[in-house]
Amino acid sequence: MGKPRVFEQLRTTLQSMNSMRPQGHPLAVDFGVSALRVLKVSDGNPESIESAAQLNTPDDLLDNPSKRILFQFEALPKIIKSGKLTGLRAACVIPTLQMSCKHLQVTPVPGVSINDLAIGQMSDRLGCDPSALLVRSIEVGPSKQSNKQEVICFGASKSFVGRMMDSLKRAKLEPVGIHNTFETLRQVTPSDSSKPGASLLIDLGSACTIVMVLHKGQIVFARTIEFGSMAFDKAICRQFRCTLMEARAMRERIQEVAAIPAGSGHNPDPHPATDDPDISESLEILIDEIMMCLRYHKASQPDLQIERAYFVGGMAGHKAISAHLARVLNLETQVVDPLSRLGRAGKVPVSGVDLSQSQPGWATTVGCALCPTDL
Repeated sequence: MGKPRVFEQLRTTLQSMNSMRPQGHPLAVDFGVSALRVLKVSDGNPESIESAAQLNTPDDLLDNPSKRILFQFEALPKIIKSGKLTGLRAACVIPTLQMSCKHLQVTPVPGVSINDLAIGQMSDRLGCDPSALLVRSIEVGPSKQSNKQEVICFGASKSFVGRMMDSLKRAKLEPVGIHNTFETLRQVTPSDSSKPGASLLIDLGSACTIVMVLHKGQIVFARTIEFGSMAFDKAICRQFRCTLMEARAMRERIQEVAAIPAGSGHNPDPHPATDDPDISESLEILIDEIMMCLRYHKASQPDLQIERAYFVGGMAGHKAISAHLARVLNLETQVVDPLSRLGRAGKVPVSGVDLSQSQPGWATTVGCALCPTDL
């Protein structure tokens, strides 16, 4: 499918937004690795989908972050301009790979905010000037391992955030929100306020996996693992000497994953009875990283037990992989379809996304639409 046709489909989808009210939920723009997603929801209880559009990333740009984001920046103004959609309020999400997420131990200083102290530590860790960073922090509470404050910091380059805002403005959009992925995912995590213990959220994305622990709706642990579905596909490419597209199709056809006993060193059957590609090594890497996150959480908050797990992200829709992770975690698990929480006001104009199917990959976009505006 050529670019003009793609832009025309998205233009048609977004055309219906031209008559929306100036206030209410802003247009949500998600510059994701696998796709550029745009969502408009209306007010209500529950909110309803007004329009949804998805432009998939060309395969040759998936592993090229700089060219991929340029492609999406260029696509957005063309889509919005062709639809004559001027004056729209919009919020966007900072791509996960453009952010740094770190747990810091901060010593309180009288008269200085924890956030300012965190900015100083964050800039030291990243080796850059504090003025070059946009940093937001969450105070978890006193560390169980020291007399310091446990703080989760999310940092991004101000220059990159500026480029994102410029992209919105070139599309004749009014920026009213710049959100990080973790906060958007918090918006779509089922509430645990009436349940015991904490909730584990795992976002199984294309280029990375996000692990979060939430308690009473608040983030108490967050980490980015730079290992996602593309790493699985590259492993399949090496096995079969095929293209990334062919590898992705092969992964999506996998019906069963060889059992990897929890706590046994992850030694799968070396000769599983299947013609599927072998993804056991990729799964082992991902599981080891997730378990490392859980060990950190347990050491820092030993009294807060994780009772349940939620999966979002594109690879969460892979039943065999999700089922395997559920077995290893040994928790009550659920794959969350964030679009299902939104109502449908009649026939919804869409492009590039099938609303009749579960769409766990839309978690960040939906969360962005529901986040409070912050600009």
